[in-house]
Amino acid sequence: MGILGKPTGIFDLKNSDKYVGSYISRDDIKEILNVTDEDLQTIKFERLKDIEVIDERTIQTLWYKNAIPNAIPIDKSSLDEIILISIIRQTFPQIKIERQIRIGRFQMDLKLTLNNKELFIEFDGPSHFAPSQYGPPKEPFRKKEIIEDATSIEVVNWAYWIQRCSTNVRALFDKDIIGYGALWSANVHFGMFSFENSAQIIDKITKRFNAVDKMGYGYFYSANTKDRFKPEHPIIEKIKKGKINIDTILPLGYTERNYWLPYNLQ
Repeated sequence: MGILGKPTGIFDLKNSDKYVGSYISRDDIKEILNVTDEDLQTIKFERLKDIEVIDERTIQTLWYKNAIPNAIPIDKSSLDEIILISIIRQTFPQIKIERQIRIGRFQMDLKLTLNNKELFIEFDGPSHFAPSQYGPPKEPFRKKEIIEDATSIEVVNWAYWIQRCSTNVRALFDKDIIGYGALWSANVHFGMFSFENSAQIIDKITKRFNAVDKMGYGYFYSANTKDRFKPEHPIIEKIKKGKINIDTILPLGYTERNYWLPYNLQ
């Protein structure tokens, strides 16, 4: 099962705090993958709100197949990481970014250096938390603990429910920044996670970005929360209609039910 279902919402690289979604514009693809219109001439875009866009799943598949001439080399990276790199560069133009750094037997997704402060970033997709084609997930903080012990450099787990946006990039270096979480069409939900303490794991990752508000996780699902252009997650309507059990979004180990539910399901 992929991370995203049917695409909804439009992402905007230059306004990543406000625009949450699965469609990426032609101009943003050019910047993210460092390509030109000529490199994209065989790709079919569609029009939404007078913008040429494409589903990020489609562009990721083409990139993985090396079907986009002159695109940034994959080098074991995901499209999420490449998008995140573009956001990081826009947020901190002077930052140093290194990809796929080898530390002992481990490969770290990103290493960031800003004003002499270093951080490792691990982008954690759903297979880090729920069973997948790769088998059951491993303990989510094992790699973090080993690398931090070996290097004395913090490892930040950027999970797939942490919004790809400039504010969350700033939160990496300023722990007073209030970050954002977002679930708009993810297929893998908190109730599918394998760990008995899943609620505590999710909380630990999310609170590193100060992205849990006083009411909990409800705003992750609902439309246009936190002054953002964000679609409602389709699971809300499916739960209302009885097509999906509400336990699908309630992680193992939770205590306060409403802390984890969308606002209009509380």
